[in-house]
Amino acid sequence: MKRFALLALLTATLAAQAAGLEYYKEGAICDRKSGFCADHMGVSVALTKMYLGEKAEQKLMAEINKVGIQDFDATTFTMRGGLTCDAKVKTCWTNRYDKKVDAKATRTLFGQ
Repeated sequence: MKRFALLALLTATLAAQAAGLEYYKEGAICDRKSGFCADHMGVSVALTKMYLGEKAEQKLMAEINKVGIQDFDATTFTMRGGLTCDAKVKTCWTNRYDKKVDAKATRTLFGQ
């Protein structure tokens, strides 16, 4: 039984890494390739700086400013590999088309 649980954890970790996602701790997911981190409130500039560095923070802020800070919706985001999350409904999906709930990401960000 322990072997199965370890294999399942390893498989989930490898799948997340293959998608470019990094789960740092409960409550945060970072996408190094896309250059941002998110928490239960959505895209987080502070977490991006903490986990990905100052260059990533500056790049994220440049993207936010390009859209316009008043028009930027941090609560809905898509990460590399298709993971899509909506902080308003506290759910992540494997992609934005199939709407299959991604249990690990949902649990990581929203504790559900």
